[in-house]
Amino acid sequence: MNEEFLVEPVGFNSALELKYVLEKFGFFHGRFIGQFPKGWKKQIYQNMDRLPDLEQARVRNLLEKNQDCLVPTGQPFDTKLSWLKNAHQQVEEQNFEGIVAASANEWNYPTFNEVDHDYLMGGHDIRILASSKNYTQITKRLLQLSYEIVLVDPYLKLYRDGCEQVLKAFLGSAQQGKCRSFVIWARYDEASLKNQAAYMEMLEKVYKPKLINDSQITVKLVNDKSSNEKMHARLMLSKLGGFRFDHGFSEFDEDRYVDVAIIDKRTHDQYCRWYLDPGSPNDFEIVEKHVV
Repeated sequence: MNEEFLVEPVGFNSALELKYVLEKFGFFHGRFIGQFPKGWKKQIYQNMDRLPDLEQARVRNLLEKNQDCLVPTGQPFDTKLSWLKNAHQQVEEQNFEGIVAASANEWNYPTFNEVDHDYLMGGHDIRILASSKNYTQITKRLLQLSYEIVLVDPYLKLYRDGCEQVLKAFLGSAQQGKCRSFVIWARYDEASLKNQAAYMEMLEKVYKPKLINDSQITVKLVNDKSSNEKMHARLMLSKLGGFRFDHGFSEFDEDRYVDVAIIDKRTHDQYCRWYLDPGSPNDFEIVEKHVV
């Protein structure tokens, strides 16, 4: 899950060929393309500038549409070596899972027309040891590429040590990227403290110090007893994609393995409509709302 590959930017002959590769990556597939070197997209444009204007427009549209499957790498690039030799070295150093090459090569990396899902590996779910480090490693691209992250967990108790460690790790990772807003939905009967003042005091003491200047956390404690949709799943969502956590966002005293799964696009769209979209039909009664 969430493997990162390198794709040779020079060698695409048409927008269709580019589309065939790009459509195998992204949040809903659980794999990404590293922009290697930093000017990866620029090299694609330059390589295809000989094509008719309409075809070049298709290329630009494809790259814009699939922007979410591209991630920064930060890895050095030796200009004395070919792209493929640079990329092979990155794979040898285990910085990336594999390579999609423009043409046949000595390492037998698949070409644009040969690459298939068997080579790309990965999957839509994974079983891991429940820890803040593992949770954050799996979700880091969603955390860092999203402007807002929404966590849904009816049983989330932010004042417990196990939850605190996970949420602090999420905040630390997310704020290294674009994310500046966290919205948390939890069930009031499960998550509240003795009064609103006590809950706000806990947030100010535990979580506010972990926020950078332009970030905020919004916690909504709700009553869902009369709702059309009861709160049940434990979710991490953004406009880009999402994950389902079978045991929520907590570490445990004992070693415990938990399942984390990528949410498919259709289900993701339904969750977004309920928790993120303006004009949402969400009919939860918000008993307490806290913003720090």
